[in-house]
Amino acid sequence: MELMHELLPPNSKIPNNFYRSRKLLEGLGMPYHKIDVCDKNCMLYYKDNKDKDKCDICGTSRYKDGSNKVPHKVLRYLPITDRLQRLYAHEGTAKLMRSHKENLASSTKMLHPCHGEAWKQFDADFPNFAEDARNVRLGIATDGFTPYKLNAASYSCWPVFWVPYNLPPGVCMKPEYIFLAMVIPGPEHPGKNLSILLQPLVDELIELWDGVQTWDASVKRGFKMKASYLWSIHDFPAYGMFAGWSTHGVFACPQCMCDSNAYRLRKGCKATWFDCHRRFLPVDHPFRIQENAFRKGKVVQEGPPRYLTGEEVKAQLYRLVDDRDKFGKEHNWTYISGLWQLPYFTKLLLRHNIDVMHNEKKCG
Repeated sequence: MELMHELLPPNSKIPNNFYRSRKLLEGLGMPYHKIDVCDKNCMLYYKDNKDKDKCDICGTSRYKDGSNKVPHKVLRYLPITDRLQRLYAHEGTAKLMRSHKENLASSTKMLHPCHGEAWKQFDADFPNFAEDARNVRLGIATDGFTPYKLNAASYSCWPVFWVPYNLPPGVCMKPEYIFLAMVIPGPEHPGKNLSILLQPLVDELIELWDGVQTWDASVKRGFKMKASYLWSIHDFPAYGMFAGWSTHGVFACPQCMCDSNAYRLRKGCKATWFDCHRRFLPVDHPFRIQENAFRKGKVVQEGPPRYLTGEEVKAQLYRLVDDRDKFGKEHNWTYISGLWQLPYFTKLLLRHNIDVMHNEKKCG
């Protein structure tokens, strides 16, 4: 802090030391929580497990050997609700959070996610949520990075960010409106256990779906703010960890799923080649019959894979576990009919919403 004051003008309002800085931030009411993690990412010491001293899955001790209760790993979680409520505490930002319905709804061009089919379909499926423009649509993004030099010991750290899509296009993706939700510790990448580490985020999203009381500074009264997770942004490997779909092998395509035309490049080769993109074209498209331009000697006549109904998705999820009350919280990953078991994160959200979907609505 002293170094920062040397760089700033003499009349700077920034606190003089770190202690006063922490006190200032505490006054904003936006805390973060530290949650101990199993050394192998098997479980969180969270909720019912917060007082346990060893992992239920692998039996590893919660604390380092010879330490005075120093945990192996700590997950730092920054609650979403407090930060969303601060957006409505400012009159100007609160007005911007309604712009997708008040200022952009009449546009005939694709200027904002609200003009896309997914947003419109969501409004049709959940009209009570869409009725109030202040209810928030959220996007989530995560990926690993190495915080140290490339020649140092490998360390993979996974921050999880979220962004409110209610804001207008010129504001939505600015750095000040991209919020950090959690920091998943390394040194190894979380792999398939990423879903376990996302449990606090899932629990808060379910609470936000039911709504929390919030003050709207633009109209000077409170309202019940709801929020929904609508999209996530990843590269393909991180997508596989986040969504619970294996991105390797012949079933790697999340669109084709079990109805994939992928094949091995040669016998014994682990690499997979996908020649499925032409099936999504119109039936009279010239690319379908161009044998030499794509995979030699192949004309594509079949159409795209059909969408699964909500009941079919629900039935597939229930086939993966014996106890429906737990709904996949056990620490196992099963491969059934080309479908990798969805993680805790995805299944909790589906369990919360899928029963109210119409059977014939598109549900991926």
